[in-house]
Amino acid sequence: MFLLLVAAHAGAQEQLGASLGKGQAGRVFWDAAEFSWLPGAAGQAGSWQLSVDELKIGRWKGRLEINCRRGSPWAAGSWCQEGAFAWQDSSGTAWSGRLSEFRAADGLGQAFEVEELAASGHVWWPDGDLSRAPALELGLEGLRLENLASVIPEIPGLSFLEGRVRGGASLSDGQLNVNLVLDQVGFDSPDGQIAGEGAKFELSGHLGGLAADELLSFSGEIRQTAGELLFWSVYLPPPDRPLLLELAGQIAESGALELAHVKIDDGGLAAARGSLALVPGEQGWSLASLKVEQSHFMLPQAWQRWGSGPASGYGLADLETAGRLDASLLWSADSEFAIRLDLDSLVAKDGQQRFSAGPLNGYFQLDANRVAAELEWREFSLFSLPFGQSALALEGTRERWGLSEPLEVPLLDGAVVIEQLDWRAAAEAHDSLSMDVHIEPLGLPGLTRVLGWPEFGGRLSGRFPGIRFADNRLDFTGGMDIEAFSGHIAVTDLVIERPFGSLPALAAQVDFERLDLAELTGAFNFGHMDGLLSGWLHDLRLLDWRPVAMDARAYTLADAPRRRISQRAVENLSRLGGGAAAGVGLLRMFDEFSYRRAGLACRLDRNICHLDGVAERDAGGFFIVQGRGLPRLDVVGHRRLVDWPRLVSQLMAISGSAPPSVGGDD
Repeated sequence: MFLLLVAAHAGAQEQLGASLGKGQAGRVFWDAAEFSWLPGAAGQAGSWQLSVDELKIGRWKGRLEINCRRGSPWAAGSWCQEGAFAWQDSSGTAWSGRLSEFRAADGLGQAFEVEELAASGHVWWPDGDLSRAPALELGLEGLRLENLASVIPEIPGLSFLEGRVRGGASLSDGQLNVNLVLDQVGFDSPDGQIAGEGAKFELSGHLGGLAADELLSFSGEIRQTAGELLFWSVYLPPPDRPLLLELAGQIAESGALELAHVKIDDGGLAAARGSLALVPGEQGWSLASLKVEQSHFMLPQAWQRWGSGPASGYGLADLETAGRLDASLLWSADSEFAIRLDLDSLVAKDGQQRFSAGPLNGYFQLDANRVAAELEWREFSLFSLPFGQSALALEGTRERWGLSEPLEVPLLDGAVVIEQLDWRAAAEAHDSLSMDVHIEPLGLPGLTRVLGWPEFGGRLSGRFPGIRFADNRLDFTGGMDIEAFSGHIAVTDLVIERPFGSLPALAAQVDFERLDLAELTGAFNFGHMDGLLSGWLHDLRLLDWRPVAMDARAYTLADAPRRRISQRAVENLSRLGGGAAAGVGLLRMFDEFSYRRAGLACRLDRNICHLDGVAERDAGGFFIVQGRGLPRLDVVGHRRLVDWPRLVSQLMAISGSAPPSVGGDD
């Protein structure tokens, strides 16, 4: 460091000057500094000037100039009775202000004003004791946060910050007290995940332990009374009542941030109270422990503000809710975990009509040693299926839990019975859920009405000795038996993927035997046919509950005692096959015709139905119906490839109603 002192005589006065090269004092660095002092006449204060280039204090870096017209740089208490200063940082931000003397009842100090920050304050040494820490009082009257843009955004990682601040702060004996109002606050993070607009915050707090050899402690509260906030997927519109956040804690000797008291209250709609600890690391702060002693959520308002955003990522953006949910939680990084949920008249209804439940009452509890739940509900629906009142009881451990007793859920005039349920945690793969389920016979007339299908008679039952749910996929062992149209329908190898997510998929094998054609055609308004029908829908696959692939075939049986087909059925089959009935002139004379055999096949692939019949026709095309006796009538198809949506539209036009679907609009 280079130092030059110059003394000059000017009448009775002597001027002292100093030049400093690059240097350091503690954590303060500079490249060059110049100082000059002109003592005053006898009994009067002198004047002095200081300029420092490339001054660096923490994140601050720039040029500082002080021009004290009256004062002494080494005076105790106030080192400038009247003067001014100017600061310009490396980004071009400039601050300037005035300096003056401050006299307190217990000491002499320095007052200052910063024009650009609309700030004023004073610092003094109580009782004039320079060995003690100074006291400070600071007042803000409309500080513009954008004037701090070169410093503040670097701390919380913001790319944009604006607003005004008014209020004050005081520091004394190592204790800092703050009371501030932040108005019209706007901010944004570089990734857009955290943002605010037009927000107003009322902040009050206390910071202790600023003296040496003391742990830092703090307490305070923040009230948001206006504006919009975004935290990742949680969007909070302007609150009707203040949103309150209370904090109290300390910085431990290890450097961990211990929040012994955390409380959040969103105007009574949602509230939580607890504690947490954060520990520093190479990747920043991480959560070490979390305890929520008590929380409650009043629905639907709390769901609309706090839950709908995160739930939209799981396909539940339109969920309608009501009731109350209470919760407590204990978590730590060393695998400690416990949670309890209490439900009071809770109602949940999916906006896409996939499910609804409620009112739900009861509790769910999970801790290190036990899993337990007791829930009861008045009604529950799944894809329009109306299940009735029932109760559920669970028990077990965190690694494995299940039903305390079989669960029977009424459905129309039957029931779905879950005989056994077993959930197992997996250390490496996905957790899994397995069930043994059977369906007590229920009438098809009521079921078809609920599903919006053409109404027909019969009974449905099923037994699934093994249902497994893992990785968002339901696998069914066993099958479903449907006694309908005086015949039998079997559904096997059933698999459902993403049942409650986007684009659910279903795969199954369907076989049907000896269905009464008179009952079947009567139910679907297709035209009358007598006979028996068997066939299959193999490799059936639905996407978003719409068929996208299958190998389907239906054919009549030769041992049926009566095989007759009406004129209307002939016309509809001809229309589907793109052909005509041979001997069409006879149609005007007869209402029904005898047939030897009939059938139709469709292999659906890439939205194209590959059609076939019961036999090839030598003259071209394929037989859909082969007649017998007199008058003999054959229905011949010529169109092998059919657009699937067009075929569905034809079927809808024939039946005069929408085709059967599950959870969709097809």
